Amino acid sequence: MTGKKLSAILVGATMVSMAGCAATAPRVRYDDDYYQRRASYDCSHRCGVIREVERVYIRDNGTSGGGAVLGAIVGGVLGSTIGKGDGRKAATVAGAVAGGFAGNAIERNNGDNGGRPAWQFRVRMDDGRWATVTQWDNGDLRPGDRVMIRDDRLMLLR
Repeated sequence: MTGKKLSAILVGATMVSMAGCAATAPRVRYDDDYYQRRASYDCSHRCGVIREVERVYIRDNGTSGGGAVLGAIVGGVLGSTIGKGDGRKAATVAGAVAGGFAGNAIERNNGDNGGRPAWQFRVRMDDGRWATVTQWDNGDLRPGDRVMIRDDRLMLLR
């Protein structure tokens, strides 16, 4: 297998491995497992009043993969300038691997370090328990609004 084929395979594998990375989805977190099991029975377990609203930032767990690809290409090119014959091939592959990792780390660190903006709501449920709901949009919800938790989102009750 030639160094070019090996480099192409390495770059392709890096791109495929990066494709599975995604942002952490907003969610509902109940204070205990009992409450989570009972949440679907009636409104007393799904309805409550918003007590706190906070702007939060959800950090993206992944990257686009562009940094890894660019790093692998640059690392492969730089590695190909070292040695001769099989040593050059090994240096090309090693440079591509190291460049891929470095490029991915640089992209992750230079991205939006604060994360994606979301909203976190602290809700006092009708049965006296607490739930924390994190969702992408505010939906014009404010402290004091009566809400229902449905499909991991808050719905305003009128």
